[in-house]
Amino acid sequence: MHCKVMTQVWVMFTSIAGINWIMPEHTADLLSCWIRRGGSKSQKRWWTTVPACIWWTIWKERNQRIFEGRESSILKIKWKVITSLGFWCKEQNIEEEIQLVDFCNTPENF
Repeated sequence: MHCKVMTQVWVMFTSIAGINWIMPEHTADLLSCWIRRGGSKSQKRWWTTVPACIWWTIWKERNQRIFEGRESSILKIKWKVITSLGFWCKEQNIEEEIQLVDFCNTPENF
């Protein structure tokens, strides 16, 4: 959980939420404190989807590097996480998806 790529992706999401974050040492600790207080039911569902989406994307990137010898840039990895999250939210019928266009048009997010 503490590789530089994963850390940059987590920072992107904590920045979106406007929270200060210190990465927990263990996955169970991360999940127990990754609770979004306030907001609608849809926003909470969106927020709880974020960790799985990050881990899935990082896992796929790891396999790509090991088995295919290809490495994506951090920008491309972040983009993959954001687009995957959008698709996942759509598939889960989470109505209040993040506004991907607005988010992606803000360079500070990357």
